Amino acid sequence: MRIGLITGEYPPDQGGVGDYTRALGRALAAAGHDVHIITGERPPTRQEKVLYPLRVHRVVSNWGWRIWHSLGQVAGPLQLDVFDIQYQTAAYGMHPGINLLPPGSTGQGKPPIVVTFHDLRVPYLFPKAGPLRWQAVLALARRSDGAILTNREDHARLAGCHLATPLVRIPIGSNIAPRLPPSYDRHSTRARWGIGPGDLVLG
Repeated sequence: MRIGLITGEYPPDQGGVGDYTRALGRALAAAGHDVHIITGERPPTRQEKVLYPLRVHRVVSNWGWRIWHSLGQVAGPLQLDVFDIQYQTAAYGMHPGINLLPPGSTGQGKPPIVVTFHDLRVPYLFPKAGPLRWQAVLALARRSDGAILTNREDHARLAGCHLATPLVRIPIGSNIAPRLPPSYDRHSTRARWGIGPGDLVLG
């Protein structure tokens, strides 16, 4: 499957959403998928080329009102099977452009668009926008083909809006890969500390 991951931040930029997108992309690539990261412009660094070998397309000059025009130009040549928007409004500069999926952007042979809501914080629209900010979040969920929520509270809140969009809750796991020493043996290590085979251990 040819997967496009859209993110407002990506390493070496600092940010949890970007770090998660990299980890997700690597896992999908390891599973045999063709993964493309679509993110904001910045000069590539030597570190990026060596440590982040996923296909990164730094083509978005800004996340403003013309964002979907820019993304459409990328999607065509790549022939993507699916878009996954990694959504956290601060990663997109609090601008609502990413929220406003244009009518007709899904369906009729176009790649489906799934949104991973890292949280449900609202974008900035204009002073005293009030409830309209929440409507921008709902618009993104409503026009997408599916929505992923990362925690129970956000899933319950969006489910309470009775959207037709399929919702699924997928908690975010650790993005730190375990590196155990070659001589590691789970049974003997637990026995050394007096921990039973089925005991829960937190570190």
